[in-house]
Amino acid sequence: MAERDDSPLCLPSRGGVQRQAGVGLSASSSASLLQRLLNILAHFFKRYKLLVRAVVLALIAVFLGTGVWRSWSTVSQYHWDVSWWLFLAAFLLLIAQELSYGFIWRGILARLGSRLDIVTSQRIYLGAEFVRYIPGNVWHVITRVLWAEQRGVPKSVGLASMVIELATKITSAALIFVLSLFFWPDVGALTSRIDIPHGVLVVSAAVLVPLLLAGLYPPLLQTLLNLALKRLGREPVTITVRYFDLLLITSYWMLSWLVAGAGFYLLIDSIAGITLAPTTLALAIGIYAIAWDVGFLSFVTPSGLGFREAAMILLLTASNLVPSLAIATVLAFITRLLATGSELICIAIAHIAPGAPVPPSVEMAQPAGGQLP
Repeated sequence: MAERDDSPLCLPSRGGVQRQAGVGLSASSSASLLQRLLNILAHFFKRYKLLVRAVVLALIAVFLGTGVWRSWSTVSQYHWDVSWWLFLAAFLLLIAQELSYGFIWRGILARLGSRLDIVTSQRIYLGAEFVRYIPGNVWHVITRVLWAEQRGVPKSVGLASMVIELATKITSAALIFVLSLFFWPDVGALTSRIDIPHGVLVVSAAVLVPLLLAGLYPPLLQTLLNLALKRLGREPVTITVRYFDLLLITSYWMLSWLVAGAGFYLLIDSIAGITLAPTTLALAIGIYAIAWDVGFLSFVTPSGLGFREAAMILLLTASNLVPSLAIATVLAFITRLLATGSELICIAIAHIAPGAPVPPSVEMAQPAGGQLP
């Protein structure tokens, strides 16, 4: 009797993928030229990835450094009256967001038919984050899938959970930012700096919210994911998770962004001193969330280094939450340090805890069948 395959994410074998003759041909010479140019750029980036990253980081450093240098008098003369209690509270909220990731991932697994207890899911999630600092940006995915498999989670389910996690997390951050646009007290504060007519952002927000929610509809999400996978030369996927479950998971991520955004808000208040009001809280939460999206989707630097900070600086300055570009730059880099610190603390706890997963270098030295978390 044939075994039924009910995996939520179906990956066809390489041999089963065939391309129809003539599909790759363009309808016009201009489209063909554009495709050829994109292929050349993709090949160049793949071959000289480290060089491209170094150049991009250097350009970002020059841009940010120039801004600080031009405003150095503001930085040096600024009255830095740090509220350490607010600073500590901000750090604790960032740690809370980091811990929430494992809970959300556990919820995703449950909706895919696999269950892990709370401690095990946290150990696997946070333990796998340790290898995210290894060049390649895929090792934490592989590690988490393999460790979860040793706890009874099929590889197909583990991979499906990663795809759903990224899709819903990215969408939730965008939703948070779009919703925050309704709270801008003066839309002109942003549009005057980027020359967009007043009111466009509010109208855009009203349109983008339903579009983002529609993008999570499983058939549409599957199409969008497969288009991206095709560009990356990966196999297509099939998602069979219910739309309601995707919306529920997205709401969990949104709560996570609210926690981290509140921490960012307290950090700004502890250093720059802002007016405590619901509108400024909404702005801070939206800025923090969309800056993460920008950094993640840059795909150029590790953890979006530079891109996340640039987006944060632009929006902090445009929203008038901080008095100057220089102060915004200082805040952006302090935020990066605190976020990285909260991540490392959680990772350390995961590795120190009894029964926690061992580092990959030690694990590979163990014989097959060695126990993980």
